[in-house]
Amino acid sequence: MRVTQQDIARLASVSQATVSRVVAGDARVEDEIRERVLGVMKSHNYRPDVRARSLRQQRTHLVGLVMKRDARDLQGDPFFSMFVSEILDYLSNTPYHLCVDIASSAVSQTNVYDELLRTRRVDGLILVESEPRDNRATRLQADHFPFVLVGNPGEAKHLHSVDNDNVLAGAIATQHLIEQGYRKVGFIAGPSELTVSKDRVEGYCQTVSSAGLRPRIWYSDFGFDAARSVGLQALSSEDRPDSLVVLDDFMAMGVVDAARELRLAVPQSLGIVSFNDTHLCNLVPGGLTSVSLNIREVVRRACGTLLRIVEDRNEEPPSRVVVPCALKVRGSSLRTPEVALA
Repeated sequence: MRVTQQDIARLASVSQATVSRVVAGDARVEDEIRERVLGVMKSHNYRPDVRARSLRQQRTHLVGLVMKRDARDLQGDPFFSMFVSEILDYLSNTPYHLCVDIASSAVSQTNVYDELLRTRRVDGLILVESEPRDNRATRLQADHFPFVLVGNPGEAKHLHSVDNDNVLAGAIATQHLIEQGYRKVGFIAGPSELTVSKDRVEGYCQTVSSAGLRPRIWYSDFGFDAARSVGLQALSSEDRPDSLVVLDDFMAMGVVDAARELRLAVPQSLGIVSFNDTHLCNLVPGGLTSVSLNIREVVRRACGTLLRIVEDRNEEPPSRVVVPCALKVRGSSLRTPEVALA
C-alpha cells in the first residue's frame, strides 16, 4: 500500500503542513523536527509525487543558476564545484532540481535571462557574481520572479541576499600578512566590476593604509591561466610585492606557479593568502592560507530562502544575511623567524 504524506505526518507526530514544508526545504522548520520527518520518510521509502505536485501548483521544480564565465575558466575551479555540489546536496532533500546555464558575455547572459523569464522553465534563480548596478536583479524584480542573490546587493534594494562581509575578509587576509612581517603586500583581485573584488580590495586598502603601507593592486580575469599571467607581471615588476592577497584559491594556484617559474620561494620570498578554503589548499607545500567563507551555510541560507519564496510567495521583508568567515592559517603565509626579523 502506497504511503501518503498524511501517513508520514501521523508517524512523525507532526501536521501535514509541516511535512509539506520539510519536503519543500523550508529553512524555518526546526532541525529536530526536520530530521524526524526525513527519518520517517526514509524508513518508509516515501517519495513525493513531483509530477502531480507540479501540475497542481504549475511549477517545474527546477532552480536555476547562471554563471557568467567562459566554460574553460570553470574547468578545475574547485569553488564552482563546491558551490554546485552544496546546492545539489541541499536540494536532494526536496522535490527541486538544479538547472545550470553558462553565459560567457553580457549579451549571452541577457539572452539566457530573457529565455528563462519567457519560458518560466525554472521556478526561481540563484544569482551569483553580483555587480554594484545589477541589471539582472532589476529585471527579475520588475517581473516578480523569485530569486536570491549570493553576494553584495550593492545599489539594489528590496531583495533577498546572502553573503559574507568581504570587506572584513579582505582586511583579515591582509592583516595576517602584515603581522607576519611582510611590508610590500599586494592584491591580485578578480574582475573590477564585481562587488566581491571591490569589497575585498576595500578591506585590503583600509588595512595597508592603517599600517602606513602603500597599496599595490592588480586585476585579473578568473581562472588559473589569467592569474598566472598577472602574477608574472606583478612579480616581475621593479616594485615587486613580498606578499600577495589573491581573490580565490584557484587563482592563487596560478600565482604559485608564476612564483615557481621566477624561483621565488613561498613563503620566504613571497607570502600568499587567498579565499574559499578549498581542497587546493592542500596542494601547496605546507598548505595555502585561505579565508573560509563557510560556503555550506551560505548555500543553505540561500536555497532555504529561495524555496520559501517559491512555495509560499513569502511576504516577509527582504533582508541581507551575512555569514561569518574565518582565516585558516597554513604554511604559505608563515615566514620563518630569520626572514621575519630581516
